[in-house]
Parts: sequence; structure tokens; C-alpha cells
Amino acid sequence: MFASGWVSALLVSSCAVDADLARSGRRPQPGAPSTRDRAATPAVVSNSKHSAHATAAAVQPIRPGYRRKVERHGVTWTFDRPTRAGRYVNGDWWAVGPVSLTAISPECTTSRGRTRHGAMTNPDPAHTRQGYDSAATGVAAQSRFDRRSNVARGVSAATPLELAPSTSLVSSVSHPVAGRLPQLDRCAVLTVVDTPPPTGSFRPPYCGLDKQHRWSVADLDVATLPRLQPVAGAPRPSDLVERLERTWLDHVPGLCGRYLHPREHMPDYGRDIAELIGDAALTLTLDIPFEEKRALLVVMLQLGIDIFGVVHNGGRFVADGGSGSGRKLPMLLAGTIFRDERMLALARERDDLFGEDAQTFYVRETSPGVFNGGHGGYTATDVGLPEWGNHHTDDPSGDRREWGADPYRRCCTANAWVGMVLAARIMGLRDRWSHPALFDYVDRYMQVEQPGGWMRSRSPFAERMWERYRLQQ
Repeated sequence: MFASGWVSALLVSSCAVDADLARSGRRPQPGAPSTRDRAATPAVVSNSKHSAHATAAAVQPIRPGYRRKVERHGVTWTFDRPTRAGRYVNGDWWAVGPVSLTAISPECTTSRGRTRHGAMTNPDPAHTRQGYDSAATGVAAQSRFDRRSNVARGVSAATPLELAPSTSLVSSVSHPVAGRLPQLDRCAVLTVVDTPPPTGSFRPPYCGLDKQHRWSVADLDVATLPRLQPVAGAPRPSDLVERLERTWLDHVPGLCGRYLHPREHMPDYGRDIAELIGDAALTLTLDIPFEEKRALLVVMLQLGIDIFGVVHNGGRFVADGGSGSGRKLPMLLAGTIFRDERMLALARERDDLFGEDAQTFYVRETSPGVFNGGHGGYTATDVGLPEWGNHHTDDPSGDRREWGADPYRRCCTANAWVGMVLAARIMGLRDRWSHPALFDYVDRYMQVEQPGGWMRSRSPFAERMWERYRLQQ
């Protein structure tokens, strides 16, 4: 057994796993330990800096019940009366509503002109306003704090926060010092529902108004994933689970959004997000123990559901240096596993939603004798070349033919895409990704850049997997 807080606790639960298998009509894969054996094995708690939060989740009862307060990632919500509540498969809380909150801890405060520990309901990713922390403004005016979006201000027994069903409350914990990047330390999601969700349900996206329970662990079949032999330096699945299982607050794009990426939950920069997603996706293709792969898949799918919520409700991960990278693969994986056509359609039909798609293209003759709209210095000899442009989809005027003309080509984009592109190939997702220019460009990039350097691949593990398995795909 391995460490991953709540996810480990759930996956060793006999009642939860047996119910999932019964509904799906499947049995555990051959050679996997039985659910009875797994239920008898205690979850191991990590000694990382996040272990306090993981421990708190793991020791909570799995079965729903009536509670006056619930806690997640250092946020405590207090109800005005005992309220029926329970946990989703990823450990986040649901509560049957309508509910009244008489306290949120840490309390939202305003001091010396700064508001901290704010909260939002059903964040709208089509807008850049945020109600979490007035110091999380960055350098762009459009990222300004919107006090009207902050629903945590003044919550008390006398002035409770009323939440109707189909509401996601996103509460934040601010960094004590203003002007930090990121500005938030943690966040947590409480989903208010009209009826208890089925056992094994994933949490609905925190963005948008649709809180139907469409996805379940009963739909997972780990045995269908590849089982490749690991290369040297493969990450421990438990470490990846721990880095992925906390909510990624990611509904504001670009530099503005980086201020809102909770520092204890996720990397703040898209380049590093892409590297992590690539390592996790490649690990899912390895021949590793059943339980470890299943736990990692659960947290990847929950992330994919949240990313779907962002783009389905009008958000984008814009092409701007490395900021917009790394989000498409979790959504595409979730769409494939759950057979969710809405997810697959977004992956298939839009090339402007994700940074890695919006930055890659084939050079073409856009009018007689004019190539790439006249941008970048391309000629007839470049037609069909898979290429990269920092803001290509939105503004191709910055495209440059010279390999080193824009430093973001080498420092912060394709060198972090290696793992996720290879994983998509191995999993058979290239066609569903529906943007072949990305795959062909990464092939070209890996041929141009010298092996062994971080500008070729930020992840040594991903590079070793590339050298071992790319020619087999």
C-alpha cells in the first residue's frame, strides 16, 4: 500500500470498491489483490509537507452522515444545523442542500486595504474577475479583485451564507504576505447537491451550474491501460498522486491565473504543469501494481473533469509562453475513459482552447506566394513544416522561422510537452487529440535538440521513455 491520503483510504474500502465492481459487472484484474485483502491493509500516511492534510482526509469516515462542520485542505465549513454530507471519490465534500453556513475558517478578513481568504460560488471562467484575495492582482488591470464575487465576507450565525443545490463553493486560504506569486496557499471545494450522489461518484466541476453526477469509479477499467516496462528513474506513483489530488484552481488564464494557483496544490506555471502531467500520464502506461495505477488514474480523471468545466463554460488556456500548457491531456483521458462525447468534442473541434494546440501549426501558403500570412519569414521550402509560434492562433505576427528567435520555444513549451505527447501516442489518443501539428512538431523538436539537456526535455524520465518507446508508436 502507498501514500495518497484520501484516495488511498477510499481504494482500500471494501464496501466502496465491491459496490463499484458489482455495478460495473467486472471483476478485479487477474493477479490483483482482492478487495477484502485491500480493505484489511491500512493506508500509509506520507511524511511530506502536505501530510497533515492527507492524514485529516484519510481518517474521516467514508460513509456519509449528518455533520455540523466539515474540513478539507485547512478550510472548515460550519452548518447551522446537522447536515447530511459525505465525500466524493477524490475526498472532497458534498452536502445536501439548501444549506446555511454560519462560519468559514479561516475567516475572510480585510485589513490595511487587503481582503484575504475569500470564496466564490460556481466561478465563471469566461471572466477574469476573482473574489479570493485582493492582493492577487498581478500586473494586469483585468485581474482586479471583485469584492462582489467574494461570498465569504461577513459570514456568521447572524448573517449565514445560503447555498442552494447545484452550487460549488470554492474557499481559499491566502498567503499571509501580499505580493506573492502565487498569492493563495490552499483552496477547497464544497458541492451542494439536492440528493446524495451514488457511491464512488467523482465531484462535478467547480465551474458552471451543472452539478450532475455523470462520472463514477464504476466506469474505470485499469486493465485496459498499457503495461510497459519502466525505464530508470520512473517516479513513484504515490508521489504523483500526492501532487495531483488537491484541487487545481485554474479558471483564470495566463499570468493573472498564476497568482491564484494554490502553492500547496499545484505548480504555478503551465510549463511545470505540462511536465507533471506528462510524467503522470506516462506512469499510467507502465506495468505497476493495480492499486497504484488505479489511484493515479482517479486523481488524473478528477483533474480532467475540472478542466472540462473550465473550457465547457467559456474558459481558455491561452497560448502565452508556457502558461497555457498541460491541461488538454487530462480532459481527453477523462473523455475517453468515461466515453463522454462533450469532452471529446471540445478536444476535437477547438484548437484555441489549450496552449500546446494554439502554438503549433503547419506552414502553408495562405495566398499566392505568401506563407503563414506573411509572418515569420517562411518560404515555399517550408510548406508542410510543423512549427511553433508563441501566440500563433490569436496573433501569428510574432511567429519566427529562426529556431532561437523566441526563447519560449526552447525554455518553456515543447521541452515540457514530451511526456504528455508520448503518453497520448502510447494510449492511442493521437487521433482523438485532433491536432497532428503538435505531435509532428514535438517529433521535430526532439530531433533538433541535443539529448540530455533540459531544453530538450525538462523531465529526464520522459526523455528516457521517449528514447525507449517513441519508435514503437
